[in-house]
Amino acid sequence: MGALYDALESLSPVHDAEVLEGYRRYESLLETILTPAQIESYAAYLRQSGEVRIFEEMNPGEIAQLPAEMATIAADILADQNISMENRRVVALLDQYGEHEATPDFHHTSLPSR
Repeated sequence: MGALYDALESLSPVHDAEVLEGYRRYESLLETILTPAQIESYAAYLRQSGEVRIFEEMNPGEIAQLPAEMATIAADILADQNISMENRRVVALLDQYGEHEATPDFHHTSLPSR
């Protein structure tokens, strides 16, 4: 696998087949719209931040606060519905396995107590 897959894998000890397949699919889709240098930048950002963001959930101010290259990458991801959905899916899978620190944009809804 590539740099992005490795960076995603480094965020979590979860090695479930569905999660790993999600990483592979996300990386494969990103390779269709991002340059190899952008993939490396995204991977470095993931390692440094320790988080996978859902770009759809970020407001314009949050996107503007990203490093310039990441803001461009986020815009490219947002422009492609399939890739944007895969971004959300990877975050949801990580969150499902309890990786809440790495998934700050995934909103939890709690059921009312009885």
